[in-house]
Amino acid sequence: MPDGATQLFRTVRVSRASQDIVQQIKSNIFAGKLTPGNRLPSEKELAEQFGLSRITVRDALRVLESQGLITIKVGAGGGAFVADPNMQSANDLMTDLLRLQRASTRELIEARLVIETSIVTLASERATAADLQAMQQAIDAARAGRAAGDAHFTPHSVDFHMALANAAKNQVLLFTVNSFRTLFYETLEKLLPDDQMALRAISDHQKILDAIAAHDAEQAKKLMRGHLEYFEKRARKLEQSR
Repeated sequence: MPDGATQLFRTVRVSRASQDIVQQIKSNIFAGKLTPGNRLPSEKELAEQFGLSRITVRDALRVLESQGLITIKVGAGGGAFVADPNMQSANDLMTDLLRLQRASTRELIEARLVIETSIVTLASERATAADLQAMQQAIDAARAGRAAGDAHFTPHSVDFHMALANAAKNQVLLFTVNSFRTLFYETLEKLLPDDQMALRAISDHQKILDAIAAHDAEQAKKLMRGHLEYFEKRARKLEQSR
């Protein structure tokens, strides 16, 4: 429990006990009253504060753990601790939801056209030297892989687009790109090996980076649109051949 903190929780109605426990702990985490690394009160203490059984408290803690908001450690020094932010759990959930909804390649590309053309505009204004270096490293790695005969440039392409998303300095956009990264990866892998596509990707990425470095948002946006439309044509051709 945070040093010097007063009691954070109130008793809840038994009919919705577990749900209320989860919501109260979430609210305190989101409000910053509980921060990463903070240890929650023991199960016994929580049960007393909520006015419920330890079993109900334990069930709520398991829900919070499954959501990636807390970690539960056993043994000496164990207990429930507020977890560090972990985007991967949320990304996995979003990927699964998109799969359940049977999101098509067309929908994926439409979303990318809307989002990534906005991202390059912001990146042209906000990218730091470190962001530009990260994008260049992804391009250089793709070139080196191709020179070594590695036909699977997908990881380098994903690295470039993630570095680009980070350069926009917008956490919502970064999370959105992360949420469909796996589906993009899977679609791209189905198109390989394709040396022409690898060459086009490397060339496009370098031109986009050069436009961003020159703070030319309009040119970067135009290049990104052309890059994604080319990807759409190749993906559509793949689907038609099945």
